[in-house]
Amino acid sequence: MIPADPLSIPVSGPIDADVRVPGSKSWTQRALCIAALANGESVIRGWGDNDDVRRCAEAVAALGAKVESSPAEIRVTGPAEAQKAELFLGGSGTALRFMLGLCVALPGDFTLDGDARLRERPIGDLARAASHLGAAIRWLGKEGFPPLRVSSFGLAPKSVLVEAGVSSQFLSALLIAGAAVESPGLRVKAAGEIASASYVEMTVEALRKFGVRVHASAGDWNVIGPPRATEFAVEPDATGANYFFAAAAATGGRVRVAGISRKSLQGDVEFLGVLERMGCGVFEDAGGVTVRGPSALKGVEADFSRMPDSAQTFAVLAAMATGESRVRGATNLRVKETDRLAETAAELRRLGADLDIHEDGWTIRPRPLRGATISTHGDHRMAMSFALAGLRLPGVAVATPGVVAKSFPSFWELFRSTLVIPQQKES
Repeated sequence: MIPADPLSIPVSGPIDADVRVPGSKSWTQRALCIAALANGESVIRGWGDNDDVRRCAEAVAALGAKVESSPAEIRVTGPAEAQKAELFLGGSGTALRFMLGLCVALPGDFTLDGDARLRERPIGDLARAASHLGAAIRWLGKEGFPPLRVSSFGLAPKSVLVEAGVSSQFLSALLIAGAAVESPGLRVKAAGEIASASYVEMTVEALRKFGVRVHASAGDWNVIGPPRATEFAVEPDATGANYFFAAAAATGGRVRVAGISRKSLQGDVEFLGVLERMGCGVFEDAGGVTVRGPSALKGVEADFSRMPDSAQTFAVLAAMATGESRVRGATNLRVKETDRLAETAAELRRLGADLDIHEDGWTIRPRPLRGATISTHGDHRMAMSFALAGLRLPGVAVATPGVVAKSFPSFWELFRSTLVIPQQKES
């Protein structure tokens, strides 16, 4: 069902809910790309069905792998061997970067493009590394941004240096491409600091699950293929789970999310530690994690360099906390689906929040808030994060709520199912 636009968020009492969120978008896309390089049928179970994953699956199919999906699983039969393809990747930055890596690994001529916002997302550092590996890159619009044409003769054992300060996906794309290179493999080195390094750890683990050998040291990886077809189980999406954990925090309620583990390599599970410092109780059992919210949230300082997709969720909670909060390490929010540093600040101010914006985050101070209609700026995470404000503030509505389809199409249905709407007193 398509939600109303704008979608009014009802104030909720303390939530008491057990939920199950879809499979991780990050794990699913990594598994799709590696499976495309493997010889034989791979099965990806528990996948997260959303626009970004579908764009990635369509691109893998366009590159020549056979892709069949059902609600429970995706079957990918490789290897992908198309020698020519035009890939339209919508708004998926992950798919764009991973597909550039695959196009370098496969001999042929390929065109990569996307929607208007994707054409604003930088890919120059990854393209330069691709050129050093022997691919010919032709910019079809603005240099450093899609659309672009990639002509490749495939990969041979070699060493390459990549700047990953803008996005760890540049590094992950090359590591995935390295799965196509047999011994002695592809050596990938990172120049300088790596943005969102937790996602690189996920990429390495995904490669190993497909039988690829990865030798890793500080800023240096040697990837030795080929991958083998396998069965890959996808964990629940930790970023998606955090909206529901935050809902418990905001309302002083309880939420348990099945299948989440604090031992996961998904960087966003570290948000649970932030919630603890804000006063929440966090309890893990063999089947999931439960968060219990406090009577009042405490403001804290937190580093979001390993979990940037949860920074907006924290910012909304921080605006409702009792003390000052500071977000650090979130520099790369400027090159996401929107400029999340600037646009999140603008929407918090629309609610009446008092904050300063910094190069790497925000300082947010407590102040009485008011309801408002939130502009999502085309950003799925803006919609889901600011829904939390409506649990406490009357009069909050989210414009263009359908943007959640990018990562979590069932979000509004699941979100509404958790709400505890106070009964109206009869006059």
